[in-house]
Amino acid sequence: MKKLILTLGLFLMVSAVAFSQSQVLSGVWGGNSETKYYTLHDNQGERKFTVEVSFLKPFENKPDVTVGITMIDVDKSTAVKYAVKPISVSRDGFTVEVKTWGDTKILSIGGFWIANAETSTGSEY
Repeated sequence: MKKLILTLGLFLMVSAVAFSQSQVLSGVWGGNSETKYYTLHDNQGERKFTVEVSFLKPFENKPDVTVGITMIDVDKSTAVKYAVKPISVSRDGFTVEVKTWGDTKILSIGGFWIANAETSTGSEY
């Protein structure tokens, strides 16, 4: 009986994996002092810059999005303080929000993004 239950359980797990797939998209983002609405190099205090990302193909379900930094150029006379996160995630795209504060002057910044969501290709039980 134990073998039958284990075999049935294994079969159901393998079936669930076989019927689900992941949709994955990736790309790059960036901005600098010549980009419209870029203020991370000006003044002091909290400043934000956003980059709109539209997916080439909409996701079936709202994806999980991860963003990262690949390049940053900061004025050498200031501290390096920044935060980057994805906001307003939808099936069609999202926004990268870059924030700095204090006297930090970010001359340019860029990075990557990865979006993934599970899709269902089979019948659900």
